Formats: sequence, structure tokens, C-alpha cells
Amino acid sequence: MKKYIFIAAGALLLFAQSSCTEELTQLPLSQGTIENFYSTPGDFAQARNAAYSVAFHGTTVYGYANRLMNLSETRSDNLMATTQASRDWEGINSFYTSISSNTYVKEAYMTNYNAIYKANQLLEKIAEKGDAIFVNPAEKTAMAAEARFLRAFCYFDLVRWFGRVPLIDRTMTAAEAAKVPRTAVADIYKLIISDLELAIPDLAPSYDTANFGRVTKYGAKAILGLVYMTRSSPTYGIDGATLGLSEWDKAYKELNDIKLSGLYAFGTEYDPIFKTEGNANKENVLVIPYTQNISTPVGGNFMVELGYEPYFASVNLSAQGALEARPISNGFMTKFAATDKRKIFGIATSYTVATGTYKGSYTLPVFKKYIDATRYGNGREDWGVDFMITRYTDVLMLMAECTLHGGGGSQAEVDDIVNKVRTRAGLTANAANITLDQLFDERRKEFFAEGTRWFDLIRSGNAVTIMNAWKAAEDTENKIRTIDNNSLLYPIPLSEILAVPGLYDQNLGYD
Repeated sequence: MKKYIFIAAGALLLFAQSSCTEELTQLPLSQGTIENFYSTPGDFAQARNAAYSVAFHGTTVYGYANRLMNLSETRSDNLMATTQASRDWEGINSFYTSISSNTYVKEAYMTNYNAIYKANQLLEKIAEKGDAIFVNPAEKTAMAAEARFLRAFCYFDLVRWFGRVPLIDRTMTAAEAAKVPRTAVADIYKLIISDLELAIPDLAPSYDTANFGRVTKYGAKAILGLVYMTRSSPTYGIDGATLGLSEWDKAYKELNDIKLSGLYAFGTEYDPIFKTEGNANKENVLVIPYTQNISTPVGGNFMVELGYEPYFASVNLSAQGALEARPISNGFMTKFAATDKRKIFGIATSYTVATGTYKGSYTLPVFKKYIDATRYGNGREDWGVDFMITRYTDVLMLMAECTLHGGGGSQAEVDDIVNKVRTRAGLTANAANITLDQLFDERRKEFFAEGTRWFDLIRSGNAVTIMNAWKAAEDTENKIRTIDNNSLLYPIPLSEILAVPGLYDQNLGYD
């Protein structure tokens, strides 16, 4: 069984805030408890674990992986996810302009600021007390590096969803935070890049099994590479995360360092990528671990987001709450050859329930990539399936993308990685002179249900064109709004707009 290290200590839970606005104020509930808490190396370790827990696992069982399933995968052309009933994801795939109070939109904002608060506080306490508390200076330095990574990770998540957000790099009172406006994306990136560049030299290259899940220098390099790629992508004329810079060479270097480390490997079979856990999985570059069936619940439920109750019943699992499917788009299904191992492993095209409420046969395709009944614990919120934020195949294909933008490498290397991906999928290795459009098409088949598609669309520069073509082909009932450039950002949550009237403007195109 995996050792799960990111458990928020009881004392740290006293710092949790109760609303999105309170998170942003950076005002702790108990100043005395915080001051008294940071007294031993163990206290600092618990504070670090609490920051990891919120950044990766969220404040409930809904964590970063769930967010990607709802705000990236569901937003994309991989699904045709208009609702028949009122669901929390209503309006996400339909591009409603009235989603500023949407549960998932608010969560993305609230949870990231909660984690940023914990990272800020940890960094301040390390600076204030670290020399006196830590016998081993390297332990203090590594902890500060992890805190910087988590702060950068959360700000990168925020700018990709919302564009301009308030930049808060220290703990603040409510009165102080109420004066911080939305900050230019370029300035937020300065902090992100600075944090990552300061963190990477002090992060370990790898960890043993007991510490699996802590970010390594190569996990941080993967995020830094993606930061440079995102900054380099077309702007669409909005205040979003893409700045139109030419930093493909910087991105390529960071990603190539991961390749040159020799710590990761491109496996010859697809299925084991999603069945092998921990250090044994050489695809794991940056991963969120989950464990089932232990006394302190640390299981996940992100696979429930895209699931469907009849499919869960067909593999003899209890009710998961996935009462309405998010159908896979017809256009995406036609991308796969019948023999493509990725489709066979990751998509259920027909399934049967022998008895009970859902008895019958079904032909509605649903994603099953992460649904592993052998790692199911005590109910729908206790799955022990790890989530890969970045896997090695992604690193190699991102490098290929940089190459096609002139960032380094050769066309032969691009063709080679695509042929390896195709061979592993059971397809003919016939890639030659692969273009960016072809590379994104291959990424779509490789990484479906992993939360990358929405961001891939934006980096392609063709997000609006592709999504409107998807709408024209799939939206026979005209339930989806026409997509425009403003649709590439989510709205600032209404609760934040109303908290301090006039402090924040709303992203264009939203009510």
C-alpha cells in the first residue's frame, strides 16, 4: 500500500477559511494557534503537507484532478456534455455566460487561494523561525522550495482559468487584501517563474516510496516548461494566460532536462501506465497519490466526474452519483481506429448490467480510463487511483510541439515520438513530417480524460474555430452558445465581484 504523506494536521485545519472571500483575505482564524504551532520540524512538515493537501486534493474530496475533469475535459470538444437535468456542470460545455456562481468555477478560485495562503504562511515562518528550528539547513531549504513550487502551481492554475487575478505573495489582513486589484498576467508570471526557478535547484531529483508524491525538481521543470509554452501561445486578444511570446526554446530546455535525467521511460504498453503505481511507474513525472481503505480517508473520486452509473454497475461497483452521462462527442469517437488500444482500454462502448436498478445493455460510450475496480475502497469517495498531472509521454510530446515552433530538436525526433505513440497504441508507425495540427490530433487520442484537451486547444491558436466546428457538428438541438474569444476564460466568481464593490472587473462576455 502506498504511504500517503499529504494529510493536513488537525491544528492546520483551524486555519481553513469558510468562503471564497475569506480565503482571499489571507486572514487566519486563530493567530495564537498559528504562532504556537510552528515550534518543531514536525510542525513545519505538517504545515507543508497541509499546503500539498489543499493544492492537490482540495478542501474536500474534490481536488485538482476533479477540477480538470470538469473545467477542461468537460469544456472541450471531447464531450457533448449538455445536461438533461440540473447538474453542477450545467453551462460549462454549453458556454453559458451566467456561470459566475457555478460551483466548479468558484472552487477553482477558492481552493487555489486557500493553498496559496498556506504556502505564503509556510514561507514566512521558515524565514522567521527556520534557522532556529531546523538542525539540517538542507531540510529547511527543501521545504521552502516545495512551498514555492505549490504557490507557483496554484497561480499558474488560476491564470489559465481566469487570466488576471489578485497577486498575493504574503499573508494579509482582510483590510489589506480588500485593496489588491486584479493583477496583470505578466506580473503574475514573474512570481510563477521566479518561484519555480528558485525552487528547482533545491528540490530532490527523486523520492523513496515513503515520500512518493512530493514534487521533484523534474516535476517542477515540467510545470515551468508548460508555463513557457503557455506564455508563447497566441493571445486571442484577451487578458488570458497566453501572451504570444516566443519562449519555445526555454520550454524545450526544461522538458529536455527531464528526458536527459534518465529517471523516466516510455513504456511499450498503454494499459500499465494507468495500472502501475508509485516509483514503479516510469511515466510518473508529477503525480497526485490517492490511497483507499485506510482509517484516515485519503481516497479520491475524480473518475466519478466523467463516469456513468450503469457502467459502474456493470463492473459491480456501488452507486457513484454519476446519474447522468457526459456523452463522448461523435466526432471524437470517429478519430480512433477499431484496433486502437487507447480506445479499447479507455472507452467503454458497450456494457451490460445483469441485475438491479440499471439492468440492461448500454451502447452509450463513456470514459473508463481511470476506473479500476481493484483500487476501489469504502465508497465513491475512496478510490486509490493515482492521478498523473504530467506523465513522461506528455513531456516528449510537448517537446515535439516546441520543436515544431522552432524551439529545438528536429523533425525526425517529432516523427519518432509520434511513431512510438502510435506503435504502442497498436497502429502503423507511419508518421512523416508531422505538423502541429497532426500532433494535437495525436495528443487528443493519447490524453483524453486526463484533463489536457482544453489547454491544448488554447495553445493550438485554433480553439475558437475548432470549438465552433464541434458545435456545428454535434449540437443538433442548438443548446450551446457560439464560442468566441471571451469564452476561453472563466468568469471571476460572483462572490468575489460583490465582496468589495468596484475592486474587480468581470471577464468580458460574462453576466
